[in-house]
Amino acid sequence: MIRSKSPFGDHTQKYWDRRYDLFAKWDEGVETDAVGLFSVKPERFALEIGKLLEGDVILDAFCGIGGSAIGFARCGKRVIALDIDRDRLSMARRNAEIYGVSERIAFIHDDVTQAYPRLAFDAVHIDPPWGGPDYAKKERFGWEDFSPNPLPLVRRAISAGVAVAVGLPANFSKDALGELPAETVLRESRDATRVLFKTAYYPPVA
Repeated sequence: MIRSKSPFGDHTQKYWDRRYDLFAKWDEGVETDAVGLFSVKPERFALEIGKLLEGDVILDAFCGIGGSAIGFARCGKRVIALDIDRDRLSMARRNAEIYGVSERIAFIHDDVTQAYPRLAFDAVHIDPPWGGPDYAKKERFGWEDFSPNPLPLVRRAISAGVAVAVGLPANFSKDALGELPAETVLRESRDATRVLFKTAYYPPVA
């Protein structure tokens, strides 16, 4: 098969090469931009998180182009998908239509820190931007390296009794994990050779 060149530049080529892992229905018109391409969860991991998160309604706090929200909806959840970028939110809606789950997702253009008090949900998926592909060059990735820092939102959700899943880079600091309750469970998501990212769950999941 002839290798297709990424339309977003050479720095995104490795993500473009894995686009069918991101969305199996890529060729049916999946929409993205460069940021969406390197930040979206691969489809199989979005489904895994959706199956593990407790509750019927999930808030996807930083939905981007919708990979996680789509996975959660495919697991039978109702989803509230928030993003501050109107264009990516539109892409997420289109991508959800391709998967036939758009009716299970409410797409809201807002800042989660502002919208949070107005929303009702059972669980929250928190996976804010990691600062682009260069995040992997950091020896230690901590809460302050996210944009924005999600720790106040995580603490707020836990204190309210909401189930939480927090997306963390593979190089996330073990010391920083101490900011989460001791019962928190950390699960690794891997490809054949390495850890791609981690997810911290509270309450614990099997």
